[in-house]
Amino acid sequence: MAGLKSLICAASLLLGTAYGVPMNGKLAGKFSFKPSAGDTWNIQLVSLPTASQARDQTYKIWDFDLMDAPKSLIKTFQDNGHPVICYFSAGSYEDWRDDAKDFPKAALGKPLDGWDGENWLDTRHPAVRAIMKKRIALAASKGCDGIDPDNMDGYSNDSGTSMQKADAVDYARFLAKTAHDAGMAYGLKNGGAFLDQVVDVAQFVINEQCVQYNECHLYQPFIQQNKPVFHVEYTSKDSVPTDYMRRTCSHAGTNGFSTLVKKMSLNSWTSKCSDY
Repeated sequence: MAGLKSLICAASLLLGTAYGVPMNGKLAGKFSFKPSAGDTWNIQLVSLPTASQARDQTYKIWDFDLMDAPKSLIKTFQDNGHPVICYFSAGSYEDWRDDAKDFPKAALGKPLDGWDGENWLDTRHPAVRAIMKKRIALAASKGCDGIDPDNMDGYSNDSGTSMQKADAVDYARFLAKTAHDAGMAYGLKNGGAFLDQVVDVAQFVINEQCVQYNECHLYQPFIQQNKPVFHVEYTSKDSVPTDYMRRTCSHAGTNGFSTLVKKMSLNSWTSKCSDY
């Protein structure tokens, strides 16, 4: 038995793991980041916050762009008590990303309306899934606590593909398993139309504009399981009227949500319900 154990240990080391623990320190197949409903959060994808802002305890959880956030910044926020979620687009091709050349033309759909340099992806394509595995591995290597894979709703848009809702469910569950296997939590992005089929594998959901589209009630299953709904509405104004904030923060179906109002660019500008 001792000899077999030694062989297993040696094989694990060759594969970059030791009894399920990857060399990045995360426990393979297990994750400790399990946020609760009501946890505060902020998302900043443009002009990342400085390391000094990590001392600010206004927001507990932060969401950074996976490709842009250095490992040192993520660690600094974590050292100051802030779990970090890492954002990437899982459902669109972005022509400025370092791995853009890896996407085959056959996997690209139509351009995303209003987003220059982006095309929908056929998420059923094996190459797309292989690239997303690499992105999730990058998130693990940077120490991210969870992932925020965007653009999960290609099937319901004019994407230029034949994807159906079942494909979105399958893809979400693929991303969740890959994240969990890498020792990170998985967050659903929007996806209210198929949420009931993936809430069991998601640790949180990030919703955009459910107040605007009157669909916040769809996300209550997360709250009922004490999982957070990280919710954001968008504005183009530098000063948000008080009545707008009050309507947003008290909108039917948002009970228990962690709500922010941000600019669409997701820069540092933020307004939160506790201010009103």
